[in-house]
Amino acid sequence: MIVKNSLGLPEALVKAVTLSPHNKAGQYSATTLLKGTREILLTKRHWESLEMDVADNIWALFGTAVHAVLEEQETSEFKEEYLQAVVSSSVVTGRADSYCLDTKVITDYKTASTWKIKFADFDDWRRQGLIYAWLFAKGGLEVKKVRFIALLKDHSKTQAKIDATYPQSPVYVYEFDITPEAIAEIEAFILQKVEQLEACDNVADDDLPECTQAERWATDDTYAVKKEGRKSAVRVYETEAEANDKLAELGKGHYIEERKGISKKCADYCLASAFCSQWKKEAEANG
Repeated sequence: MIVKNSLGLPEALVKAVTLSPHNKAGQYSATTLLKGTREILLTKRHWESLEMDVADNIWALFGTAVHAVLEEQETSEFKEEYLQAVVSSSVVTGRADSYCLDTKVITDYKTASTWKIKFADFDDWRRQGLIYAWLFAKGGLEVKKVRFIALLKDHSKTQAKIDATYPQSPVYVYEFDITPEAIAEIEAFILQKVEQLEACDNVADDDLPECTQAERWATDDTYAVKKEGRKSAVRVYETEAEANDKLAELGKGHYIEERKGISKKCADYCLASAFCSQWKKEAEANG
């Protein structure tokens, strides 16, 4: 990986946030499996050419520090429990922050932003927790519940006082029970994802399966009905048909402005986007 230091930050900080390959050859971690097949394989293939600026990865230091402090605390729980299971010709791995043998609860710590809590964006955490539970079950350890303890790095007490939908504490607990149905569901996901990764290992970059809307963190296209001379929209609709109906109702002096959806991960958070034809096409289409 090519590490840039545009702000001339100290060497210690540079080393602390510089990334290394997340997976060994033939292995896929729980968090890796949550990404698109295209992103996973492009990142692996082009690792030496990927670019990262130290300043853009500074929040990773916060997460690392939190985990380091918690690991040092003496408790009766198993900490940093590492498990793996063979799937097809690959190995799926996971490392849960802690596991209590008495309660059979996995606990994982996260550093997150308040928007994730505000919009209840927990699908990735749920899948990650289920993969952990599946791995524990493969290792002969029962899991009854998974808990994610989120430390909110941008929490504002002032905002919490004036907005009831805003997280009311800088710590948020997201938890769920483990059921046989959920384990069967995640096992099907794991098998399908690993099989796809193996099948695409020798597929050309441009022919890799395209990342889904969810994997790209993509917003939908919208249609804003606007009035001439007015900056803000009269109303924004999810479909063009709805916008046209409103336009017909309002009549002369109004028009429709199409607002293209944005793939937020591709634009700002995918290391391999520079090598992705899917993202290049979208960026060109959106100007």
